[in-house]
Amino acid sequence: MASRKACWRWRKRSSFKRLDMLDYRTHGPSQEQLSLLIGHIYQGSFEDVSWKESLELLREYLDARFVTLSLVAKTALRQEATINVGPIALDQFVQYETEYQKHRPNVETRLGQVYTINDWLTLNRSEFGKFNELLEAGDINHYMGSWVCSLDNIDCFIRVMRARDSDPFVKEEANLISLIAPHFARALEIRSRLAQSEIVNQIYADAMDRLAVGGIVIDENGKILVMNAIAAELMNRRDGITMVNGTVRATSTQDDRALQSLVRAALAGDAGHDEAGRQIAQALSISRPSGARDLGVVVNGIRLGTKVGDRWRSGATIFIRDPECGVRADPAILKQLFGFTQAESALAMQLAKGESLEEAAAELNIRYNTARAHLRSMFAKTGVTRQAELVRILVNGVAPLGCFDKDRLDAVRSA
Repeated sequence: MASRKACWRWRKRSSFKRLDMLDYRTHGPSQEQLSLLIGHIYQGSFEDVSWKESLELLREYLDARFVTLSLVAKTALRQEATINVGPIALDQFVQYETEYQKHRPNVETRLGQVYTINDWLTLNRSEFGKFNELLEAGDINHYMGSWVCSLDNIDCFIRVMRARDSDPFVKEEANLISLIAPHFARALEIRSRLAQSEIVNQIYADAMDRLAVGGIVIDENGKILVMNAIAAELMNRRDGITMVNGTVRATSTQDDRALQSLVRAALAGDAGHDEAGRQIAQALSISRPSGARDLGVVVNGIRLGTKVGDRWRSGATIFIRDPECGVRADPAILKQLFGFTQAESALAMQLAKGESLEEAAAELNIRYNTARAHLRSMFAKTGVTRQAELVRILVNGVAPLGCFDKDRLDAVRSA
């Protein structure tokens, strides 16, 4: 977020001279002001509180008391989100917004239309007493709004309110709302697509964390772009693999030569392709100074983002698996799936690691005959008759996806 703010420093309001209000109301915003406002609208798609800066800038341009952007869910016909700028505390605004939705005039509006309060109310305004009282309580007398856009799931509305002692809105100010409305619509669509991408990315990242798979994406120069917590933990250990100057390296010279060769081939597209045109992944084992079993590494070339000019940006993914981690599963998940007891779940996890029944019994400090009894019970509950079948169900089923070592991953992320 800090880098995004840095690239917008030139757009600070102090960098432009505001027009005289009379001149502004006659001719509208200057090209510089309009460019600044539209820029903020698109930047709002990336902000934690979207369009707060844009609305504040619009409030300044229009000499308004409040400017509010409302997102209304179509399916539930309720407020999805409301962003407001103006001299009012949050709890007061929430109360005002609730009352506004309850008492606002039920007048049909058209998409893209800019309306004012005089389009809604009769001259004496007696028809909408509660709504008038609400406007008076907020020291509001001049009102302008627009149905900005209608996307798949939400409608977007903008409202501009001016104090009782201010001048009414003029045509040029209504034109400004009409002019920026399409930009809000596009920015909202960008925000929606970004949110969907973030959700998909979170699903992938969560699945990899649960399966204890380290994932790294590198650019065309071999520099690390992103990696998940599992990969960071493995590299922090420096036990077989590490990070040097922003690149992935093996701690063994021989293994590192093999790893860099695979990376270069993946980035150059020289690893071969399957029938569907996808680049074939390459794998290697990386030894570990600790003496633990080798790390398994898979390298695959990918395209990064969209085309730049006439070519795609090349990159690569590196997936790392530590066989010492074995299969993890929450006993509660095994109970839900198969009805295992706590003791049976513990035995199941030892067997899934590849241990024999004797080794598992010794690890759990139980008698061998007790372990056999647990195993027969697990056979009956899963419908299998052999230990190998049971292990296949545990390893290939969904049980590992229900296990998430949050405390360990949080510790890695904060390190």
